[in-house]
Amino acid sequence: MAENKHKYLRNTLIISVCSFLSQILGLLRTTLLSSFYGATQSEGLSDCYAAAFKLPDIIYTLVVSGILSIVLIPYFITKIKSDNESDISEINRSCAGFVNFFFILISVCLIAGYIFAPFIVSRWLLVGWTDADKIALTVRMTRIIFIQVLFITLSGVFGSYLNALEKFAAYSFAMLSYNVGIIAGIVLLAPYIGIEGAAWGVAAGGFLHFIIQLCGSVRVGFRYSFVLPKPDKELGDLLINAIPRVVTLGSTQAVRFFLVSIGSFIFSGAIFIFDNVENIAMVPYGLVAISISTTAFPIFIKYYQADDYSGLFVSLFEKLRILFYFILPMSVLLIILRQETVDILMGYKNFSAQDIDYTADALFWLMFSMPFFSATLVLVKFYYAIRKSFLPMIIALVTAALAIGLSYWLAPQIQICGLAIGRGAGYIVQYILLLVFLIPIFRGRASLSSEVRVIIRDTVVLFVISAVLLILGMGMQYIMNFPVAPKLASLLRLFIIGIVISGLYFAVTYLCRIPDTRDVIGMVKRKLRKE
Repeated sequence: MAENKHKYLRNTLIISVCSFLSQILGLLRTTLLSSFYGATQSEGLSDCYAAAFKLPDIIYTLVVSGILSIVLIPYFITKIKSDNESDISEINRSCAGFVNFFFILISVCLIAGYIFAPFIVSRWLLVGWTDADKIALTVRMTRIIFIQVLFITLSGVFGSYLNALEKFAAYSFAMLSYNVGIIAGIVLLAPYIGIEGAAWGVAAGGFLHFIIQLCGSVRVGFRYSFVLPKPDKELGDLLINAIPRVVTLGSTQAVRFFLVSIGSFIFSGAIFIFDNVENIAMVPYGLVAISISTTAFPIFIKYYQADDYSGLFVSLFEKLRILFYFILPMSVLLIILRQETVDILMGYKNFSAQDIDYTADALFWLMFSMPFFSATLVLVKFYYAIRKSFLPMIIALVTAALAIGLSYWLAPQIQICGLAIGRGAGYIVQYILLLVFLIPIFRGRASLSSEVRVIIRDTVVLFVISAVLLILGMGMQYIMNFPVAPKLASLLRLFIIGIVISGLYFAVTYLCRIPDTRDVIGMVKRKLRKE
């Protein structure tokens, strides 16, 4: 099967640009929350907001998230045999059926969550809290955020429909709407009804996300019908394949749930600070891993359906190299400039200097694992594309237990940094195990060809270059002291070190003949010629 690399890069670029803008909005959201409510020197309202997401996230993950991308995308793809009217009608009917099914299913689960939220929040999630008012506020915001889960669920069905058709525009623009809603809630509602206004902004963001993907689906031909999914062997096989995915994603949410529980014993503001650490660390993940894995997944499926294991082998390692090419320099810069980044993003009004130090210290430890966590997303999508989903499930359960256990042991000693180290260790071990178990999958089906060896060699070179630049950048950061206001000094270091490290990375990878650098140059040249 021939892979259209130009189309792949174009689709990845669309998702990356919108993901970048979404990350910018997400950082603005973090800035506003930090400035308005602070962390260690606040009344703990920011902790309530961060904790309110955990139960809705678990319900969404266990009931919906694992099924949407892993089941619906390949199932919809099997319905697209041609562009004739009967095939279009078939995929539309299937999409409408899943919209109706998930609306009923998630509604029942959310009603149950609404009823049991007080018990779960007080007895399991915030075990270390004794303030009844803060617990009650967390319960109220949890119930508000349940509304967002309903809309995001329906939006996810339409997102899978668009992905199967390889139409990524509406899917990409929907990313922006979520944070727009939250920002509107913080700015327009919170001054009048308190931090619960931010929770209503979350619900509004979910609604916007749904509307955009619905309109995008209608635009490419979707027509609604009042039906339910029609069971068949293909759907049954995919649902069986999705069970481990649900468990895998559930284990990830379980880690987040228990890290909040552990954080409730540390100090007031610790939950919000660690939530911010994860949000900042996830910026490279959101910019690179989501876009690459999203566009790679249909490609993996097509190679597998064509029984082309040699092409699948090359494609997998090529996608991993592309991911590391982009995410390693981002991670290096965030490690070097963690203090400056946190200061510029969050160091305003109620977010104190102590809060900045706590956040920067934890960010240092977590960032070392983010390239591996990002690559894990591509590897997991690969495993599910070839319908080997039980192995990632077992690995996820093992690494989740490792992350929780290590965090529980370290948190009393080094507080938030203990949560970051425990979380990061789980990510790294998960990546290593997923990579190791590729060996028996490809044995006898695809050899370690010269093309694959070159890809692996280039990937190792990227790690070496990044390590050298990390040492150089930390040295630059240490000696750069400017006799100006602290915020201006942070901006100067961000600008100078960012330009130097990025320029060196691009130049060295070009000299080392890393193909991704040449692809970027070629894309820019094509764009300039068109203009």
